[in-house]
Amino acid sequence: MAETKTKSKNRKRVYELAKELNLSSEALLKVVRELNITVKSHMSFLEEEHIKAVMDRFDKEKREARSKTVKKKRKKRRRHKPRVTAEAVKTVKDTLAKMESSPGKTRQKRRKKHREEKHWKQLEAEAAKDSNVLRVPEYTSPSELADLMNVPLNRVIAKCVELGVMVTANQRLDVETITLVAEEFDFEVEPVDEFGAKEMESKRVSMGGKAVTRPPIVTVMGHVDHGKTALLDRIRQTNVIATESGGITQHIGAYMARLGDDKKITFIDTPGHEAFTAMRIRGARVTDIVVLVVAADSRVMPQTLEAIDHARAAGVPIVVAITKMDLSTANPDLIKNELAAHNVLVEEWGGDVLCSEVSSLTGENIDDLLEKILLQAEMLELTAYPERPAKGTVIEGAVDPRRGIVMTVIIEDGTLRQEDYFVAGRFAGRVRAMYDENDNKLTDAGPGTPVQILGCPEVPDAGDTLVSVEDEHEARKIAKMRQMVQRERELQARNMVSLEDFKRMAREGEGILNLIVKADVQGTAEAIVDTLMKLGNEEVSVKVIRSGVGGITSNDVNLAAASNAVIIGFRVRPDIRAREEAAEKNVEINTFSVIHQVEETMKKALSGLLKPEEREEFLGSAEVRELFRVPKVGVIAGSYVMSGMIKRNAMVRLVRDGVEIWSGTVSSLKRFKEDRREVKSGFECGIGLSGFNDIKVGDVIESYEMVSVEREL
Repeated sequence: MAETKTKSKNRKRVYELAKELNLSSEALLKVVRELNITVKSHMSFLEEEHIKAVMDRFDKEKREARSKTVKKKRKKRRRHKPRVTAEAVKTVKDTLAKMESSPGKTRQKRRKKHREEKHWKQLEAEAAKDSNVLRVPEYTSPSELADLMNVPLNRVIAKCVELGVMVTANQRLDVETITLVAEEFDFEVEPVDEFGAKEMESKRVSMGGKAVTRPPIVTVMGHVDHGKTALLDRIRQTNVIATESGGITQHIGAYMARLGDDKKITFIDTPGHEAFTAMRIRGARVTDIVVLVVAADSRVMPQTLEAIDHARAAGVPIVVAITKMDLSTANPDLIKNELAAHNVLVEEWGGDVLCSEVSSLTGENIDDLLEKILLQAEMLELTAYPERPAKGTVIEGAVDPRRGIVMTVIIEDGTLRQEDYFVAGRFAGRVRAMYDENDNKLTDAGPGTPVQILGCPEVPDAGDTLVSVEDEHEARKIAKMRQMVQRERELQARNMVSLEDFKRMAREGEGILNLIVKADVQGTAEAIVDTLMKLGNEEVSVKVIRSGVGGITSNDVNLAAASNAVIIGFRVRPDIRAREEAAEKNVEINTFSVIHQVEETMKKALSGLLKPEEREEFLGSAEVRELFRVPKVGVIAGSYVMSGMIKRNAMVRLVRDGVEIWSGTVSSLKRFKEDRREVKSGFECGIGLSGFNDIKVGDVIESYEMVSVEREL
């Protein structure tokens, strides 16, 4: 802060100069370092001579670029100089003569027409070039491909046959086949991962509009129980923790904090439990800034490091919030030191990461944290176009018993209005109603706004893109194609199983635990599936045959009965009919409210599927002290039981000088000519070994048996 106060008028921070030059801070930092000017980050100051050196460098590059462009144009003109013929010269002369003989206005009209014709020919050439590129999704049918290429269907099918692919008009083709067929008709193929995405975005951007500064989208990350939700509580002056099971956040929540009259910050609260890794990754991709929460009375924990990695992978700047400063055991210097060891260096230690030491309980430095978030957002220069159709990201989807399907969306650009048609992932819908995080009804939602939307026919996947479109027909067309592609992918995945796979599945059939997972929200269902899929080993594994949102229904029970599956319900319950059918069909339903319990229960279940381990249990040992040869029986070892007991029909091994020379079973066990089932230590006995007579005095006979021991995963 002292550096800021002593700053002269001729000094500038890196990000300020980058803004003037219309560059990113990263690009300017690269240039500055190439000039051997020592800087640490975009917050570092540049002296007047440094600024002059940078400007000279850019002026030099501009002159060189201009010179290269001129040379390139001259070279191009020479290369493409047309070959002039006598006929061409005569034609031009005749034309010029006619133009000279015409009135001035007529000549101007003809010249204008000539320029327009030339312009349209260029556009037609570009369009023709672009028309040779087909943007098609995977699993397009020959019929659809023929329409796109404007080629008769019979020719497309004939070409497929020539290439060795027997198809029908409506059969779905993979990308490789589509590409091969299109090349035969002089078309290039550009595969489209999400049908209609590029076209919708182009149409949306073409709407233009005026750019405005939008609120930053901030994701709060950190280790479990380090005070993330408590910090948001303090900012929002609400009590979210009370609604979460065990005080641990089970969902993603999005909230907007208002600072003064015109400043806003959108917060995303991500769960800290390790099972929600995927949800944290999704948060980092949506966000502009990550607030890394670390408790002052703790240390930098594994999930803290994981959050740092997610932020770096997404290229998102970090603001550190050291919480619980009201505790007597608070040690913020230790936290800063551990963060520095992981390349997160706060400003006061010479780094570029903004940091605030706060207390959610007392409210200490909360305003300072918000100011630093806004300062970081100012450096990012976040803009949006509110006049355009809306584009946002689905953060969460759920089935509300009162309102039906509800999806939480953060609008990143444009404005979403009530009654707008939209496409969200694979589904098309219309905005029936919108609410903010406090359940207040909204008529529109602008950039940076988190909003709950009613009107989607099914629950979209968290992370799906939502785009508003002009009409219902366009929305349904795009959604239908996306659903078709998804169905084909699932069908291909089911069909692409080799004989070896079938053999392996048959061998491991008893070691696979089939599960149906139902949860109250989509993100939680995904997190549970991710957690369960990590369980198991080479012998036992989990197979999730269905996961979804909403209560447990009779359809789930029927599927479980048909596939011998167990139903897992997280914060959802079976209805009366489902419960009755589960009892009739002997289907097991397990319900949970905390994710730890799901993992622990499934570990125990998988342990039950493991084959018991065969272990050797030592019974006793006897020393051979005398040998008796019995006709038709063989050698009997007169022995003294030294420890434990010797059992008849038990497994034994013969040990001589510490080396095992034989193993088998006891064929006979006698004491004073009487058969015995067992002889305990301290007694003498006669032992006969099955099929083995090479016994010597001094040998040791060890008795043992194999027992089955249950294993844990």
